[in-house]
Order: sequence, then C-alpha cells, then structure tokens
Amino acid sequence: MSDYQIQEKSGTLRSGFFDRSAFRKKGRSVLVLRTAAAGLCFHVDDNSDEGRSLLETLKPGTELRLFREPDNEHDEWAIAVSTSDNRELGYVTRFKNETIARLMDCGKVFHAYVDEPPAPAGNARGARDPGARRAATEDYRLPFSIYMEDQEI
Repeated sequence: MSDYQIQEKSGTLRSGFFDRSAFRKKGRSVLVLRTAAAGLCFHVDDNSDEGRSLLETLKPGTELRLFREPDNEHDEWAIAVSTSDNRELGYVTRFKNETIARLMDCGKVFHAYVDEPPAPAGNARGARDPGARRAATEDYRLPFSIYMEDQEI
C-alpha cells in the first residue's frame, strides 16, 4: 500500500454552494405603447352624472384591464379596455393593436395605466404633444400606457 490517500468519488467539490433559489426569474415591465381609448364616447356618456363620476375616478396611475376580443365583428385584433370593476371604457385603436393582440394570443401579459387625468369634454382630442402620431379614433380625454411583463433570468 502507498502512503497517500485516494479521494473517493462522493460528491461534487462544492456541493451546497450553488443555490438555485438565487436564480429565480425576475420580472420587469416594458413600455409598449402610449395611446388613448378609442370609442370612449360610445361607452361612457360624459353628459350623465354616472359618466362624469366614472371619468373622475380615473386618476393617473389607475390600472386598467385589457381583454382580447378575437370574435369582434369589427376588428379581429380587438383589445377592450375596462376599469378594474369591469366597466367598459373603449378599445385600443385598431391602428395600433395588432402587435399587442398577437402577443396576448401567445400568452404575454399586459398591464395598462392611466397617464393623465381625463380632460374635460370640450377637449376630446387635446393638444398635448402635437408631434405625436395619433389615430382619428383615439379619444385623448383618457390617455393610457400599455406595459408588457417581461421575464428575465
């Protein structure tokens, strides 16, 4: 027999050093689109007390819900916009919704938040940022931003 010892094959050299829980997925939100509700005038009557009170509750930072409506007869890429208590506000304009709708159909998660307080009824297509590209259907009394949840390792 020799005077030196042979290391047995018992385990990895640094067993217990690698902690898998430290590598959980961390989420972040990516701004995808700044837009305004299309068809707001068809869903919210701002001449009624109920409509005005609804618009007054939509403060900056208020979360809005987005729902895909693939069976919508007017737009196959329709994305409905509603409040957290399911009061319908309108849609993401058809001129800007296709990419988001396709990503929603693939399972991506989106969140929307009110950007500014709703403008008075006389300022339906307000002059905020005149250089912005806007669709004729967008009602800038209710501007909001859409964010996509992105997972990174």
